[in-house]
Amino acid sequence: MPVPEFSLLLPDGFLTLPARELDETGFRALAAAVADRFGLDGEIDQGLAETTVMLATTAAAARAGGSGHTSAGFFRSPDDPDRPIMVLVSCFFLESGHPSAAVVITGLRQVHEATASGPVNVVELPVGPAVVVQSVTHSQIPAGAGTVRITQHGITAWIPGPDGLVGLAVTSNNTEDWAHVAELAHGIFETFAWAGAGSQE
Repeated sequence: MPVPEFSLLLPDGFLTLPARELDETGFRALAAAVADRFGLDGEIDQGLAETTVMLATTAAAARAGGSGHTSAGFFRSPDDPDRPIMVLVSCFFLESGHPSAAVVITGLRQVHEATASGPVNVVELPVGPAVVVQSVTHSQIPAGAGTVRITQHGITAWIPGPDGLVGLAVTSNNTEDWAHVAELAHGIFETFAWAGAGSQE
């Protein structure tokens, strides 16, 4: 079935990542958007090319995981202006023939309380009720002769709609500023709306 339309307002600092594999024109367009975000002259040097490749790879991985929309945001820490923060926003749609939002909320809360690696809360958004789940995952990536441990923090709002669920996920590898990122995420969740539909009761 077609994915229901929805709207989402992201603050300044976010770039919408490509929804399909990039050709040369698409790569240059993404590089130009990155350059504009960072106030660069737009010439594709090695640094800009590496950043663009990283974002294109991130978008491809998100698509492979089922994301229908991915944006990347770049900020500086409110606590240390020299510390950069990168935030990803991804949207996933799952079909669900649920009789009501209340049934879905109860089921989601029970499942995530049993499996989540972080807090699970039921919140009331302008669009209706949602289950908000925080997670922490650890991984190792090669770095020279050794490995580097990466900690990814995530917060996802599971929002029931007329024909299914949207998982609206905000993730970041920035542990020091995770509290700020989580606050940003809650603000983003508040802006979500189904196109042409009211709240789901």
